[in-house]
Parts: sequence; structure tokens; C-alpha cells
Amino acid sequence: MFGGVAGMIFPLELQAARIRLVKERPYLASAAWALRPVPKRGLKTMAVDMYWRLYYDPSGLSQWPVEVIEGALYHEICHLLRNHSERMKDFNPRLSNIATDAEINDDLIREGVKFPAQPVTPDHIGQPESLLAEEYYAALEKQEQLPLVYQKKNQTSGSPVLNFSPRPGSGLSGSCATGQMASWGDQPPSNGSPSGVGLTEGELIRRNVAQQIREHARSQGSVPGHWFRWAGDKLQPKVDWRKRLAAAIRFAAADTTGATDYSYCRPSRRHRQIGKENVIFPSLRCPLPSVAVVADTSGSMSEKMLSQALAEISGILRFLAQKEKICVLAVDQTVEFCRRVFRPEQIRLTGGGGTDMRVGLEAAARLKPLPQLGIVITDGQTPWPDHPPQRMKVIVILFGDGTAPDWADIIHIKA
Repeated sequence: MFGGVAGMIFPLELQAARIRLVKERPYLASAAWALRPVPKRGLKTMAVDMYWRLYYDPSGLSQWPVEVIEGALYHEICHLLRNHSERMKDFNPRLSNIATDAEINDDLIREGVKFPAQPVTPDHIGQPESLLAEEYYAALEKQEQLPLVYQKKNQTSGSPVLNFSPRPGSGLSGSCATGQMASWGDQPPSNGSPSGVGLTEGELIRRNVAQQIREHARSQGSVPGHWFRWAGDKLQPKVDWRKRLAAAIRFAAADTTGATDYSYCRPSRRHRQIGKENVIFPSLRCPLPSVAVVADTSGSMSEKMLSQALAEISGILRFLAQKEKICVLAVDQTVEFCRRVFRPEQIRLTGGGGTDMRVGLEAAARLKPLPQLGIVITDGQTPWPDHPPQRMKVIVILFGDGTAPDWADIIHIKA
């Protein structure tokens, strides 16, 4: 059994909840039995870190019914299996926890899972269901940048309140959800703290759970759809690159623009509610980022690859209400084409020699105004700059088995 816990004793309440969870969902047994119990007096809740260590307050467990403890365990295991600690490690931990909770909880609510407190759901943060945590994070970051009066939910505003009870499922799950150690968490296992599960063993547990889900679905046919899809992606990865690209562009757009600025071009509709009818208040506006697309037009890139990627980018930007022209640069060893366009059919994909993306990104960095978001479409058979362009976020749509710099957000697409 993966993650054996010989010598580690679970309290009776946790043990009962774990047995109940495994009985109802036997395909999660490897993950449930891998958890390492660590008592933390005064914690007042239950949380799990990225090393599969389960922190609990001995005096607080008796306050929760066993089905609620089971729901909390199930929620934390979802964080571990979906590898949120790796996906969210570079982001704000508070917003990351809320975003990952939103990704999980809509599925668990449909299963009838009970939570210790009101769980975070996509609806609570004003977003649709079934998005990635990264997409929820981008939306939360925009909301965070609004003044407090616009964050509070009242009769005149639909903006959600980003304030939840510190409980599993409600914005406090530990580093299993954020990739960043909490103040009450122990040091990594190598530093003499309580033992935990390493990264390699954690990945083996995930694969084992995925195999158990597939076998259970074949024999029992009672696996929730979100687990069946997860297992298929884990055992036979089929990355929906369109969804990943959309998430990356939304996140970059939110990060580069800041959410908002004030403008008197359209006065605020709320000035009458404030009681000063003779005073004009500004309204909030959300400037959109300027975008440059650097297309690799070397001989190894097919027109089908380029047109497919450009069509997706165009559709995503239209969805984001991007009304400005996009600057497209066709690049092999030189910049063969550079112009601002409204529609993909205005693009001329000229070139056909070797490739040097250093030239393309340098040309993009010299554009006026400077693009805040650069999207590179390439097969990676090219040299890259040692450092990213200043004040420009870069997304690389990478076809085939080429390479891309680690300072870029990379979307892999099999050619």
C-alpha cells in the first residue's frame, strides 16, 4: 500500500471518517491511507500540506460529525490528487486557496458531500462552474483590486465578498492547495520534521488512484464523472490546449492591466446612492492589454499549425472583448511581416527559412506602444533570449518536441 503509516495512530474520529470514505469510494484508498497524522493544538480546523501530512486539532474533532470529517478529508485529498501545490505555488496563497476550492467544490456538492462550513463555490466568487483553478484565480485577482465598497455584496452590486470561514473547503486547506507552507505547518520532511510523502511517491499515488478509478468504473460503473475524466488525463494525457491557452491569456490579461482605473468619461451610476447629487464620481474601467503575436514561419512550421493557433487566439481575445488591433509578426531569421490586424485573414505568413525567436521578441519589444502580452507560436527549434522582454508577459504555444524558456508560460501542443 502506498504511503504506509506504520507507527502513526489516527484519532478514532479521523479513522472512522477515513474508513467511511474508503468504503464509499474504494478507488481513493491509496490516497486516504497515505495521509500522515500530525496533531496541532490550537489549529481549530483540519488541513493538509503538500507532503500529505494531515494536521488536526485534537480538541476540535469531537465538534464535527463523522460525515463532516469525511467530507473534509475528501476535499483535502482532491487538492493532493489534482496537484494544486505544484500548479499554484507561484501565486498569492490566499487567493490560490479560494480558487482551488472553487475548482473542487462544485464537483463535491453534486456528490452530496457535507462540509464543516459554507464551502467556496464558483457562484460565491461570481464565476461559472467547471473552470480551472488558474481561471478562478485570475478572476479573484481582478476582484481583489477593486475598492472595498465594490467588493461587498449588497442590493446594488453583485460583486462577491472574498471572506470565508477558516475551514477545509472554505479557504483554508494548507499547502496542498497553495504550494506554500502555512505558518503552522512543519518544515519539509528532510529537515527533521515529521515524515511525509515526497514528490515522486506522491505522483505514484496519483497514478495508482487513477488506475483504481479506471478499474472501478469497468467493474462497478459508479465513478463520478470528474474522477473518470481526471483518471483518463492522468493515465493517457490529452491536454485540452485550447482551455489551457484560454486560462493563460485570461490570467495574463488580468495581471498586466491591473483590474481597474477610474475614469470620468462615464460617471458612476452610484453617485445618487451616496447622497451627493451635485458631485460627479468617476466610474471604474478595465483597460485591455495590447497584444503582439510572434508567429514562427520557418520551414518546419506548417500553415495548418499556424492558422489553428491564430484562430484560437483570435477567438479568445474576442471573448475577452479585445477591440484593439493585434500586432502580428511573421518571423524566421528576420521579421518578414509586421502589421496590426483585426482579423486572422489579414495576416500574411511569409518566410520559410531558419528561425531566431530572439529577433522576433526584440522586434515585439520595440513596438509602440509596447505590448503587455506577447504570444509566440513556434515548434521551439530556435534560440531564445536569456531573459524575458521587459514589462511584457510571454506565452509560448509550443508545437512538437522543441524547447522554450522557463521564464515563459508554455502551452504544449502535439504537432
